[in-house]
Amino acid sequence: MYSAEFADLARIHPEDFTRQRALPLPHLVSMLLNLRKGSIGDELDQPLADGVSSSAFCQARLKLDPRALMALNRPLLEGFERDFSARLWHDLRLLAVDGSTARLPHTDDVMATFGAPPEGSAVPLARFSRLYDVLNNLVIAADFESRQVGERVLAGEHLAATRANDLILYDRGYPAFWLFALHRQEHRHFGARMPLDFSHEVSDFLAGGKKSEAVLFTPGPHARRQCQVYGLAPDPIPLRLIRVKLKNGETEVLATSLLDEAAYLSTWFKHLYHLRWGVQEGYKREKCWLEIENFSGLSAQVVKQDFYPKLFALNLTAVLSWIAHAIADRLYRDRKQAYRVKFTHAFSKMKDNLVRLFVSNSSPQLLTALILAMAASLEAVRSDRSFPRKR
Repeated sequence: MYSAEFADLARIHPEDFTRQRALPLPHLVSMLLNLRKGSIGDELDQPLADGVSSSAFCQARLKLDPRALMALNRPLLEGFERDFSARLWHDLRLLAVDGSTARLPHTDDVMATFGAPPEGSAVPLARFSRLYDVLNNLVIAADFESRQVGERVLAGEHLAATRANDLILYDRGYPAFWLFALHRQEHRHFGARMPLDFSHEVSDFLAGGKKSEAVLFTPGPHARRQCQVYGLAPDPIPLRLIRVKLKNGETEVLATSLLDEAAYLSTWFKHLYHLRWGVQEGYKREKCWLEIENFSGLSAQVVKQDFYPKLFALNLTAVLSWIAHAIADRLYRDRKQAYRVKFTHAFSKMKDNLVRLFVSNSSPQLLTALILAMAASLEAVRSDRSFPRKR
């Protein structure tokens, strides 16, 4: 775990973590990964942290840059890509972008990094943004920034983590001509739910009554200025508009850069957009199960150190669940109903075992036991179910 690359990302001083201590770097990182829910004292009250005081733990974590904890995802994602047959949508990796906010401790240090509370509130907020592989339940990229940074800006930054065979899905809060132009410049495909009053091209499509149509989007004065700000060419963009009728009678319009109707049928896109729900389910996991707003300190550095390891834990659980699901498919292939690994149970099994995976001598045996336990915890897949969103 303590490689030269990791040390560089963590901004570790050459003399840090060199002496034999009760809390060496691998143990420190493992403790930060361990899905803390109680106090630091409770977390340190286990054999792997024997003799480590809360003060020593807090002093050690000051030497660790939070970005290094997010960088742990890179080898995990690369290994999954290399060694597994990832689930794809018509040979495309299906990604979704979504944002959320998190309540932060009300301290001067936090507000200096994330900004003051919004008007009418006493609680500072941070903005999450997530690039999420919805078919494999993996967080590909994540930002944890000031609420002043816009969701579209963060979505544009996520493109650096994408590749040519990706299809990126957006909710109706994201469409902007400059963001579409950025995708075109980077040769990235996307699909987006469009506000019905987004442009005259969308309005004309709705009035025309067609189910699908290729349309040339032309930027107006404001869109041209935005393209100039971001250094993008304001050339017209060809997109395909698709009409979708919902169960409640509402009509929505989807826009996509996948122009070939024969290769990507318009009838596929209603279900395709529904798959985007996975990124929102990811936020529910983080806020409800991970208690991602339960921070172990009052500084901006500690807040980020608590945030990024939980994403790594989610990704590691997703990879192990992928293996468990493959085992369960083989074991229960004669069942009439489809089943999947229950992610809540899989995730609960990671508590404390995360530490053991990184610092114990029996990691292979522990991995095997974890995967088999996940494969035994299944739930039926019931399609076409929907529930009112609780706000």
